[in-house]
Amino acid sequence: MRSLTHYCGTLRAAGVAAAAALLLAACAPGGNSEAGPVPSKPVSTGIGSEPVTLKLLVTSGVDVPFYTALGKLFRAKYSNVTVKVENQDYATLTTTIARTLAGNNVPDLVRVPQLGNLTKDHLLINLDPYAEAYGWHEWPQSQFASTRVGPDGRQRGTGSLYAAGAGFGLTGVYYNKALAQRIGMTRPPATVAEFEQLLAKAKDAGLQPIMINGKDGGSVYPLQNLVMSYAGDAQAVQDWNYTKPGASIDTAATVRAGTTLQRWGQAGYLPADVNDIDQTRAPAEFIKGNGVFFPSGNWQAPGLDKTGPGQFGFFLFPPGVAGGPSYTMTAAANLGIPAKSPNADVAAAFLDFAQTDQQARQETVTLGGLAPAGPSDAPAPTTPEGSAVAATVSAFQELLKSNGLVGFMADATASIHVNSLIPQTQLLLAGKTTPEAFAAKVQSDYERDLGR
Repeated sequence: MRSLTHYCGTLRAAGVAAAAALLLAACAPGGNSEAGPVPSKPVSTGIGSEPVTLKLLVTSGVDVPFYTALGKLFRAKYSNVTVKVENQDYATLTTTIARTLAGNNVPDLVRVPQLGNLTKDHLLINLDPYAEAYGWHEWPQSQFASTRVGPDGRQRGTGSLYAAGAGFGLTGVYYNKALAQRIGMTRPPATVAEFEQLLAKAKDAGLQPIMINGKDGGSVYPLQNLVMSYAGDAQAVQDWNYTKPGASIDTAATVRAGTTLQRWGQAGYLPADVNDIDQTRAPAEFIKGNGVFFPSGNWQAPGLDKTGPGQFGFFLFPPGVAGGPSYTMTAAANLGIPAKSPNADVAAAFLDFAQTDQQARQETVTLGGLAPAGPSDAPAPTTPEGSAVAATVSAFQELLKSNGLVGFMADATASIHVNSLIPQTQLLLAGKTTPEAFAAKVQSDYERDLGR
């Protein structure tokens, strides 16, 4: 999964050039020693005129051309800065990041797969002073929730900011426009009940209502959406994701969501072999027309547009009641500034640039396959009219305005996805566990993971 946009009104109104001259002393070092280091000197939004080589360590794959392109754009604006992009595969970076950041050859920005103990061990800079300097605190704050860490260095979703990303992955529901028209869908469903009516129509028409990958966790997406839609609120799920004391997913909303998902399977709304379908096969089947709907993420949009331009649409999972709030799961492509970075001010300027510069935001969509982050009133990047990419970007802008971004339950603990959510959802769809037992088992696995 992957983990938009532009300038802070106040800072932009003042002008970046003018702001660059300001030394913002709001962030003196010291503070709460439990919260991780803050910059050793007052932060600045200026980057000076001395030559600087800004070193980025990202994951291999799409990150490399994406951040290389952003680096070239950044140099075009700041000619004294050269951006050097290095990469490691995801598994290597995940296992070596702490050792790298504690060593002597430290990058200025690093892709942060999981925060883990990086803040507790004081390996990342507290970004609060930069958020204040650049005005990030005036943007919709749900986009930063997953990278805030409390004073204990463990609880997420609260406390200081330790990473920010150029863009976000988000989930929703793709639909085959021709098949949707065939079953009489003229607009996205306004409620879960309307969505179920469309599923029934698809089944009656001899179509496969939903294509989804149950083998590697795709079926967890609609399950979490159903939990939030039935609850009419995402706070309980977000508390659970951020391991807030007392958080529980063993709720009436989860039982109801499990009941609905299980019923969809029994009714034939899901493929008969849903638990054998992986994330490679599912989009391939959907592209072939085997499925009216495909719950998944925006990382699928470029591929769908390439194969079938204009053939696929996207909508956010509907709320439980008409006009209710929409929530969706998101994850940012986060970058953090190592505590040992010698170029923290320039690194922070790059972070702000990635989120606010219009051309950088365009590359976030085009090369990164992500919905750009940033302020809610930022203009959306250009996308082909009627494309799936355009629909996902529009959906993200809608979510920014409503603060409807929610983390993935799959990220609540290091093993909850593989060891609990996937197998328990598979048992649910196979009729080998009940919704009540499902909710209780996932909660007990979660508490086991946290040592509670």
